[in-house]
Amino acid sequence: MSHLDYSESSYRSPVHGRILANMPVRASWVDSESGEKVTAAGLTENVGENSTLVNLDVLPPVGSEVKLRIMQEEDGRNKSIIEVQTEVIRVERDPSKPLAALNVVQNLKKWKQVALTAAEQWVHRHWQLNYEEEWVN
Repeated sequence: MSHLDYSESSYRSPVHGRILANMPVRASWVDSESGEKVTAAGLTENVGENSTLVNLDVLPPVGSEVKLRIMQEEDGRNKSIIEVQTEVIRVERDPSKPLAALNVVQNLKKWKQVALTAAEQWVHRHWQLNYEEEWVN
């Protein structure tokens, strides 16, 4: 009978999770047909290590380059915490919830440090478990 040693790297799955956080964003891109700059406001649905899913007022076309600015609420105002260049990899044109999946193409190291930390902080501020409430079945 053989003996297997479990090292930390052999049994831990890689972290590729997404943080469910609704942070305000501003996205801007150049319309390929008119050449005009389009700006849209929205919220993040989730934030990942190298991408994010955002709910925007206006959806950019798939493949377009989008400048994404994530904001953080401070004293009732939105303050920009990071601005990155992204690429649209998918859109969902649901009228009730239009979504764009954006892949970060520049400043990935800064994205991981700033955006993921801000998303974690958002979760800590907004998701509070209250075990004293009665459960309804």
